[in-house]
Amino acid sequence: MDFRSFKLQAPKDWSKLKLGTYDSNAGIIITKNNDSIFYDYGPYSYSLEENVTIINRKDFNKLLAVNPKADTTQFIVIDKNVNREDFVKSKITYKKIDGYKVKILEPKQVGKGITGVYIDSLKTGSIGKIRFNLYGTNLKKESQVELLKAIHTLQFTQ
Repeated sequence: MDFRSFKLQAPKDWSKLKLGTYDSNAGIIITKNNDSIFYDYGPYSYSLEENVTIINRKDFNKLLAVNPKADTTQFIVIDKNVNREDFVKSKITYKKIDGYKVKILEPKQVGKGITGVYIDSLKTGSIGKIRFNLYGTNLKKESQVELLKAIHTLQFTQ
């Protein structure tokens, strides 16, 4: 599949939907299983970070004492030290693809989490650093396997 700024080898039954973006090359790929894979080549590409807020009970109580109306719905409150990795849905690996350092995410449990790739800096353009992401959320197993395979074939135009 050719997206002008980048290419990748993908299953023939994947189809592209181009979005009407002004400052980036962004769109959606639809898999044969009707999973959506998003891509964004531009300055504002989402870094695929999982926002997990872990707070110990003591600090949580202090927060509520200072601000009783604080929104704590996204907090994970713990009683003792635990590993943050126990609470994130995807595992992260780093490697080089087409000469760029990439962050690859893969769910710990199929169908629950982000499968994708993020590159923090491909080059610097007139509007700043050009970043890249390609990802799907809660993909079916076949789509996840195909996406991970496609990620390793990425090639960027200079």
